[in-house]
Amino acid sequence: MHQPARISLRHVDAEGRAHDLVGDLVLSDQERVVVLPAGRGPVELPRSAVQVMRRVPPRVVRPTSSVDDMVRLTSRGWPGTEVVRMGGWSLHAGGGYSRRANSCHPTGDAERPLDEALDGLSAFYRHRGLRPCLQVAARDLTGDEPGALLDAALAARGWHTATPSSVMTVDLRAAPSDPPTPLEWSTTPGDIWLGVDPSQHPDRVEVLASADAHYSTWLTGGRAVAAGRMAITDDWAGLSCLVVDPALRRNGHGRALTIAMMARARELGARWAYLQVADENPRAQRLYESLGFRVHHRYHYRELVS
Repeated sequence: MHQPARISLRHVDAEGRAHDLVGDLVLSDQERVVVLPAGRGPVELPRSAVQVMRRVPPRVVRPTSSVDDMVRLTSRGWPGTEVVRMGGWSLHAGGGYSRRANSCHPTGDAERPLDEALDGLSAFYRHRGLRPCLQVAARDLTGDEPGALLDAALAARGWHTATPSSVMTVDLRAAPSDPPTPLEWSTTPGDIWLGVDPSQHPDRVEVLASADAHYSTWLTGGRAVAAGRMAITDDWAGLSCLVVDPALRRNGHGRALTIAMMARARELGARWAYLQVADENPRAQRLYESLGFRVHHRYHYRELVS
């Protein structure tokens, strides 16, 4: 998917005071300029108020970057079919296929009182026949980070917890150098690839294709035994949908698949990789740790059940 140009501009307000602004350029014409900064809603300026505007390099997200930066990056690799901003929060919808594509990612400032923001996002999801849901993330969800404080506020309001998980990252330069397993690659999820995925959700293809991605299939004797999806976002490869035929699990197929996908990510120019793994899958967590992945932050979903 096309990423908007990132710009830096200086503008003056009605009192003649100068201000600097950095963000994605949404619109620029003879009358106005609209910029979308990270963590805030869009800023609309009269063209006459803009003194200087120049293009700047994309914001680099690293394994040491903030939780909000990493959430925004991973969201681009699995955005869903609809994304609406509420201040700095992004509301994602995708027909109900996966919580990741059907939840609010509350980074930055919603630019309104919390209860008003929750009412707004609840109306957004209910209008689409979906359960109101937020993905709440922090290094420590029991601490005093903004994500942890939001989580406590949601708990106090009766929002239920679902799918505790971790985002894990790795520097691909330090990834294992085992000879990679030959995989078949495609830029679309074909019938063979989809046959490995147990889900039959009617919106899954549309959600999968909501970001540019590469689809790997491991074929043995003409039969698909494993598959995965890899979205390239800036310097990152996002690994998801890693599936091994249940009859072949615990035989090293998951490790070989992941190593082969990491090798392909390096070929495509990625410097780092990330993946998301649920707490209920400790075996997978141990596998990824053995390949050099480390936890960047933790998250879970808060849903309004009633």
